[in-house]
Amino acid sequence: MKLNHYYLIAGLTLFLFQGSVKTLSQESKKLINPDNQHQYIITEIMSWQEAQNLAKNMGGYLVTINDEAENNWLVENCLNQNTDFLWIGLNDVEKEGNFVWVNGEAVTYVNWAEGEPNNNPAQGGENWGVLNGKANPFNRPEGTWSDAPKKARLKGIIEIPLSTGHKRNKELQSNTHKEFERK
Repeated sequence: MKLNHYYLIAGLTLFLFQGSVKTLSQESKKLINPDNQHQYIITEIMSWQEAQNLAKNMGGYLVTINDEAENNWLVENCLNQNTDFLWIGLNDVEKEGNFVWVNGEAVTYVNWAEGEPNNNPAQGGENWGVLNGKANPFNRPEGTWSDAPKKARLKGIIEIPLSTGHKRNKELQSNTHKEFERK
């Protein structure tokens, strides 16, 4: 009897794992940013929340962009001629106009396109951040950001910290530890 449970659990785990692998883009490769030693992976087309859930299951989050150098690195390494938009980990779901990073980091850098964020009412409101690619239909400059609606289905950029020794990772761990201390 116990052996049957083992096979059932193993089979379900394999099934679930295969499902998550299919949600990564075929063009994804291991991208490691030498400045922070984080891995970046491009998802398949999905909602912002689905991309964030996938990232969380992989031990990461939708990308947080902390400075111009990181934004430029993402443009050079994650965008191609056919990219319209990619999800990033920025949102203002809790309070309109108050954008926050999904991992709790402080928003110290933004690169909004002209007129963005605009919470476009014709789209039913827009609360989720995207990195604009060359093929975006609004001709926004590549590498700038926009806000997008909940109904949008796009590829996203997952960021996974690999090293706990990097300064930024230590700050995140410290901030997370402080959050637990407060609760």
